[in-house]
Order: sequence, then C-alpha cells, then structure tokens
Amino acid sequence: MDKFDLNSLPDVPDIPASIVASGLSDAPLTTLVEIAMQRLVQSGVPIDRMNVGFRILHPLFDGMSITWTREKGAEVFYAALVDQEGSEFRVSPFFVMLSQGMREWRLRLDRDSAIDNFPLLADLRAKGFIDYLALIVAFGGAELHPQSLDGLATSWSTRDPQGFSDTDVAAMRAVLTPLALVFRLAIKDQITKAAINTFHGPLVGGRILAGSIKRGDGERLSAALWYSDLRNSTGLADQLPVDAFLDLLNAYFDCAAGAVMEQGGQVLDIIGDAILAFFPAGDDGGTEACALALEAASSARERLATLKREGSGKVRAIEFGIGVHFGDVVFGNAGTPERLKFGVLGRAVNEVARTADMAKSLKRP
Repeated sequence: MDKFDLNSLPDVPDIPASIVASGLSDAPLTTLVEIAMQRLVQSGVPIDRMNVGFRILHPLFDGMSITWTREKGAEVFYAALVDQEGSEFRVSPFFVMLSQGMREWRLRLDRDSAIDNFPLLADLRAKGFIDYLALIVAFGGAELHPQSLDGLATSWSTRDPQGFSDTDVAAMRAVLTPLALVFRLAIKDQITKAAINTFHGPLVGGRILAGSIKRGDGERLSAALWYSDLRNSTGLADQLPVDAFLDLLNAYFDCAAGAVMEQGGQVLDIIGDAILAFFPAGDDGGTEACALALEAASSARERLATLKREGSGKVRAIEFGIGVHFGDVVFGNAGTPERLKFGVLGRAVNEVARTADMAKSLKRP
C-alpha cells in the first residue's frame, strides 16, 4: 500500500499541524473533529460520516462520542450503561473488535454479510453508505478489551460508489495519530475535571484547578449558608441492610443536595448524613442568595413529600432538618501542608449547624 503524505496535498494546509494547533488552543473537541474532516474532504477523501468514541469518568455517563456528517457537522452524544446487555455498544463492531483484540476492520456495506449482525451498519447501508472502516487506538500500549478505558474508537464511512481507495485509507490513518494524541490529552483533562467536580463541586473544583492548592489560599466573603442532616440516621443504619441504607441515604441526598444545586447553590461538604452548602452573595448584599437558599429549603421539603407519596415504606422513614443562615465566612484551604481541605470556615458555619440542630430539638423541619 502506498504511503500517503498529507503535506504533499496541493492547496491544503498541513492537517496534522492544524489538529495539534486546535488542541493546543483548547478548542472544543467538536471543533477539532470539524477541522480534521473538512481538511480531509478538501483533500479529496470522500468521507461522509466519521465517529469517534471513548470511555469517560463521569458519575452519570460511561462513554462519550462525537459523530460528524457532511449534513450536520459534529454532534456530541453521551451513553450510560454501555456494558449492559443489549446496549448500542454491545451490538456495535467496536465491541467485537475489542473482544477479539482487533485494531482495524474494513467492511463493504453493500455486500458483506456481516453487516446484518450490526444494527448501526444496517442503518448506514439503508442511508446509502457503501464503505466502512473502523480503527481503534490503544493509549500507552494498553491491552484491548471491551472495558478498555485507555483508547479511542473511530469509524469512517462513505457513500462513494467506489468506496475508499488505498490512498484514502492511508490519509485517514495519518490523520488518526495526531487526532488520537489531542483526544488523549482532552480525555485526561476531562477525567481530572469530572473527578474534582464530582467530589468537591464546580466552584471548589475550579479554584483547585486554577492553582489554589496551598495552605492558606483563600478569601473572606458573605454567603447564605445551608445545612441539613438526616434524622435518626444511626437507628436506620442499625436496622437496615447496607444496600438499603445507602439507597435511603442517596434518596435523602437527592432531596436536599439536589434542591440546593437546582437553585445554583454549591454543595461544599457531605459529612456522613449532613450537607453543608452555600450561596455566595452578589452585589445586592445577599438578597438573592438568601432567596435562593430559602427556595432550596422549600424545594427540598417538596421533593421529600413527593418521594414519600411515591416511594416504599422505607423511604417514608426519611426525615431531615434544615438550617439557613447568612454571614461572613473564610473560603479557602486549611489542613496540613500535604493534606488540605477546601471549604468554608467561621462563626457563621457553626451557627448554621446549630440552627439545624434547633430544628431537630423543636421537631420542626
């Protein structure tokens, strides 16, 4: 097969260089794909559809893919439960490739009998696609298997009656290397941000990633504080099996923390069954922050009422108290030089916790 030199294309910018430049500029991955596909099309490669998919570390999704077509450009899709029997991934060519350690698979959609085994390929054939090439890149020499986290799966399709030529395939392989490199860096960046935001929240996570990682980094600010705790959590933990108690605990978090986030608040800490959140004050002196905190408290109670109407008897055992307060706090890092905690400190934090305790003593929500 002839070696294809992208730099030899007339009147077409260096494709690998343009891909790397887009990656260095932190351009969205959709823009990166758009640039690469447009360059290939300009060079005469008859691509009509390209898909790139990869695993992500995210509490809601298992995978992410970008599909580019001439008609719609680049579109992003997220997938959950990709390892579940019957999922789109399980009935895709990629699953077979990863199961068998294949890095490349070429299929003629107009004549290969294997097409009928894959709903996606049958759909592409019905839409007039003729040729299909799947290429998988493993990062760091990782072994291929269906649960691979370190790699990139791509597919390239055309409606051209002649299919892809050897030169076309060589061009796509040449583009894949810089594309995979930039994607690998973006995936690692996504994993870092998702992990930090999942465990610390977007506000704290953003400050950590911006460099606030030294002891003493912080600021003083005014905020509406929000504190809730689950009633009788010790008794429930003793009475219920572990999985049942965790389900109940998560249902409570959905009610309380979910209401806070719905109103734009920041969940700063989950300490056992207690939730500490805050709404930073704006230029209005805190009026809006207080209103949002109160709305979150009301919404949390409404969520609980709905849950009890629709849930099981165990869910009906959920009860929690909420304290809302306004004051000045220190927002920053404290701890040992090697092990820090980014959060809010100060008298107002203690007072909001005591307010929640008062609600418990008075048997009020």
